[in-house]
Formats: sequence, C-alpha cells, structure tokens
Amino acid sequence: MNDTSKQYSRHISVPADEGIRVDKSVLIHRPVPEVFAFWKTLQNLPRFMRHLESIEIRDNLHSHWVVRTVGEKKLEWDAEIIEQRENEMISWRSTPAADVDHAGSVWFKPQLEGRGTEVRVSLKYLPPAGKAGALFARIFGRDAASEIEEDLTRLKSLLETGEVPKEPSARQWQRKTLETTRKAVGTADVYVHRNPWPVIGSVAVVFFALGFLTGLAKDYRRF
Repeated sequence: MNDTSKQYSRHISVPADEGIRVDKSVLIHRPVPEVFAFWKTLQNLPRFMRHLESIEIRDNLHSHWVVRTVGEKKLEWDAEIIEQRENEMISWRSTPAADVDHAGSVWFKPQLEGRGTEVRVSLKYLPPAGKAGALFARIFGRDAASEIEEDLTRLKSLLETGEVPKEPSARQWQRKTLETTRKAVGTADVYVHRNPWPVIGSVAVVFFALGFLTGLAKDYRRF
C-alpha cells in the first residue's frame, strides 16, 4: 500500500481484513470548491448513487441513510461525520448501533491547473449477520467496485453536463433480469421455510421416480 492509500485508509474504521473494501477515483472537469460543495450537501448523494434512496440530515454531524435492495426492501442506518476539511476531504462512519458497519472517506484534489478535480473515494462495509446482512448483500449483487465506479461516472456526468447518463438498454435488461431472478429465489426461499414438508415430499417423490426409472433402465439392458 502506497503513502496515498495509507492516508485514505486511516479514516476507515472497519477492520482492514474484513468486509467489503472499495477504492475508486474519477476526474471531473469542475473546480474543487464546486465539487466539494456538491458532495458536502449529503442530500445530493442519492442523485448519482443508484442504490441510495435518501439521506436525512439530523444535525451538522449526524444523518440517516436509506438504501434500496431488490423486492422494494430497504436497509437503514445512522452515520456521523468524523472529519471534514474544506475543499479537501470528508470522512464518515456508521454509528455504533447501526445495522451496517460502514465507513468512508472522499478526497478532492485539484487537477488541470485548478479547472478539474480528482475525486477519490474509499469505502468499507462490514455486512451484519442475519436478515440485514442478506439485504445488504443484495445491494451489491455484482462486484461492489463496479457499482461504485458507475456511481462516480454518474457524478462526473451530473456535474459536467447537469444530467445523469441513461443506462444502456442492454444493461437495463440485464439488471431487471437479475433483480427478477433474485426476487423469485427470495420468494421460493420464504415458501420453503413456511412449507417445508410439502417441499420435502415433492423432492422425495422426484427422487423415488428417478430411482424407479433407473431401475427399469437397468432391467431393460439385461434383456
């Protein structure tokens, strides 16, 4: 790990050898004060972070985060800002009572002789056990780094053009298919837990039939 990465990492409170770690950066053709001011207003984050539904500001340091998962389910936690330096960096983490152990830092570095900004994000998530952990896993159904990279691409477009880029049709179809599949699997899982004996009986019948047919095939080959 280089010195720069160590500088970013020291603000991440989640253990380094646990959870999901993401480090991504993007170059935005806007000056640092503009980009910093946009991110500092936390209510702007859901505008480019696809899974983030809302952020409610509680006070100067504390906020409440709501994320969407498949099947219209939600996962929520409280977060607090632990360090902030004007036009340089913002660090935050989930509060001790939160369901999701989450921490992050975002750094703003001048580029292009002050006309651009390198935004570097370091995030760390430690999903909990149980139902909350299962919901969290569905948020990042694909590679977590890819999800954050797409979010930063949307941020770049939003600040440079005023619009979030539309998702390609093929990508939309892929995402909808994946979410539909996950929803079906979740429904089936609930059914199995609520109706275990009919499912076990059906499985037993299938295996009995397969065994019976296999036996017939063996007898047939003897003749």
